[in-house]
Parts: sequence; C-alpha cells; structure tokens
Amino acid sequence: MMTTPARRLVIAYCFVPYVDTSGTVAAKRVCLQGEPVDVIQNEMGGLRAVDPGLDLVADGQVRRRAVLDTPTYFSAWRSIVAWCDEGMQQVDRWSAESAEAGDLLQSGIPWSSMFSRSHFVASHFLAALVKARHPEIVWEAEFSDPCSADATGAERHAPMRDSELWDRLRVLLTEAGWEPPESDNVFEWAEVLVYAFADRIMFTNSQQAEYMAGRCHDSRLADRLRKHTVATHHPMLPEKFYAMDRAPVELEEGVLHIAYFGNFYGKQSPIAAVEAMGLLAPEQRARLRLHIFTQPTNTLREIVTEMGLQDTVKVEEFLPFLQFLEIARRMDVLLVVDYPLPRGAERNPFLLSKWGDYRGSGTPVWGILEESSVLSATDDPALQFRTPVGHATAAAQLLSQLARGVRVPDREAARPVTARSA
Repeated sequence: MMTTPARRLVIAYCFVPYVDTSGTVAAKRVCLQGEPVDVIQNEMGGLRAVDPGLDLVADGQVRRRAVLDTPTYFSAWRSIVAWCDEGMQQVDRWSAESAEAGDLLQSGIPWSSMFSRSHFVASHFLAALVKARHPEIVWEAEFSDPCSADATGAERHAPMRDSELWDRLRVLLTEAGWEPPESDNVFEWAEVLVYAFADRIMFTNSQQAEYMAGRCHDSRLADRLRKHTVATHHPMLPEKFYAMDRAPVELEEGVLHIAYFGNFYGKQSPIAAVEAMGLLAPEQRARLRLHIFTQPTNTLREIVTEMGLQDTVKVEEFLPFLQFLEIARRMDVLLVVDYPLPRGAERNPFLLSKWGDYRGSGTPVWGILEESSVLSATDDPALQFRTPVGHATAAAQLLSQLARGVRVPDREAARPVTARSA
C-alpha cells in the first residue's frame, strides 16, 4: 500500500507521547490540520513521563519520526546547540531519502511547510535554521505563552554562550536587515528569530500577540510581528477522542459533580473553590462533589481533611490524557482558573490550554476569571458560570445556587457543534 509522503515538517522539541502541554497541543494541531507530517522531536525521558495514549492524538498523520538523543534541558544553551546540530543532520538525511525515492518537490526539499512550537524554545532555533537554508518553505511558528516573560511578568532568562550557532544567528539577522538583540537571553533570541523569519506567527489569542509585540526591542520587528500574526485559540479535538479510554473513576448518583484538572499550588490554584465548599451549609455541601485531579496529592488531602471536607472534596491523581477527556465529558461542571494579570500588562495575555479540551467535552464550564482575560470577554455558551479570581465568597454563592438548583448547568448549550479551534 502506497503511503502519501509528508509535505509538512513539524519541529517540536517535546512531542507526544511525552506528557507535556505544549507537545500535546502540537499533536492536536497535526490532527486538525489533517495532513501527513514528518516530526523531529527530542528524547525527553529525563524530564517528562510517557503516556502511550497521546500518540493517538496525532491521528495517524505522522509519516516519519526522528527522536533525537541530545541532552534534555528546558533552556540550556549547550542542549540547544546539540539539538540544532543533530536536527539539521536529520533534515539532510530525510531530504536524501526523499530524493532517492523521487519524492522531492520542485524546490528540492520534501516539505512545502513547517510548524514549530514553544515552549520548548529549542524548537524555534532549529526551525529558523531550516528556514534560512530553505527560504521557500512556509514557516508557521506558535507561541504557547510569552517566552521571555513568566506568568508574573518577570523576565525569564537563560544565558547563551559563544558558539558557531550564536555567530550564525547574528549573521542571519544582520543580513536580513534586523538588529540582533543585545542580550544573551535564550528566550529573547527565540522570540526574535520567529518575529524576523516566520511566515505565520501563531498566538493563542490577540492579547498575547500584542503583549509580546510590546516587549520587542525593535519597533520595526514588532510591526513585522503584528503583520504576520495569526490568533488561533487552543485546538479542540473531535468527539471520538472523548470516548477512547474510560477513566477508572465512578461518579455517585444524585449529586452535582464539579472537576478541576491541573496544579493546585501556584498561579492557577482552585483554592477559592475549596474554601467556598467550606463556607456552605452542610446540607448544601452534601449535594456537591468537587473533584481535584492534581499532583502531588498527599498534602492536599491532609488540608481537605483538616477542613472537614473529605466527603465532598475528592483529591485524585492526574489521569492519562484520553482518560481525562473521557471523565471531563461525564462531569456536570468543569472548573477553569485564570492566571492573574502579569505585572506591566494592560490585558491578560494567557489563555489556558484546558479551555480547548473543556470546550470539546460538551460539559458546562465554571470560570474563576481575571477581569481582563480572554475568557472574561468570551460569550461562548459553554462558559456558563463566572466568579472573580480570589473571591471565595463569590464562589460560595455560586455553589449554593448550584446545590439548591437555582442555577442548572445546560449541557445542550455547551455542546460543541463540530471540531474546531475553541
């Protein structure tokens, strides 16, 4: 049986089946794009667990896959140098294979388009080198979040070291008419390379694009960024993925089930929801179950027990991805918590990747929202309940209404019409 050769190259330092949000989103993009791809990724065993079910997310579209065995780090310069060296050799090997098979395009390479995604930023460094060698390839580069700023707005920094790669990147920018960054920051350089050379620069929302443009050191480069920006929300998988693997969690009948999936501590903590459960009258609390799928769980279980909420707040371990999708569809309400507004930002640039998964489940969503966030502005019928970030009393009022049946989740209104970007 003849296999259609891939005409799209995906460069994702972290890709499925490794458990990582960015890699999973990249696989979703492959699924929804619906065309064969060749994938270059790194071996991530030292940093990420493996979830075999994640390989199904790419929906059989991967034709060739190279898992490079280079040092695995989040942003260390030496690992990026090794990755780029091995990655370019892999590009050459595949090009030679395609030439031998008679599968090259008129441009002399196998691919007409290329996709890279960060985090991890190493993906964009390699993609920039491929674009430099093969300028005819259409490069689509996506940012999950700002690279050079963390969730609080503080600078994220990792130093570059003198090397042939850094010299090469300086030359590429200069020859293209751009001023190289004065800093040695890996994260800033990754952003600048995308701004200077990518044909389509993808962000999860327009507020993120403007936030990153405002941080750019070169106003001309910021203008190019804006010109090539494509704002596309996190991808929503087709319905079939929500029925592939049943989660080993049984839900008791006669109560309303609310679920949160993610870290409990940090900027997106659902602590307001837990505190709100404690504020309810016992007879109202008994009608609700708040499920928190997170890790680690032991300390949180102790906190819940100390609050006397162990019968109504259920602390669970993280589930494999396909089981997460399945149990999300069985819940009555899904809880999403916004990041706070970063320091120095006028509007919140973050859109949580869980939103796409929640939207595809057809389950109504409760958002604990920051007032300038993308979700705060949406009129999506799935987002049926809203309370402010950090306000346990507002959350308690909502939970009381849900417990008394004053407000009822509308699953029909939340049902997705078709697979699309949520």
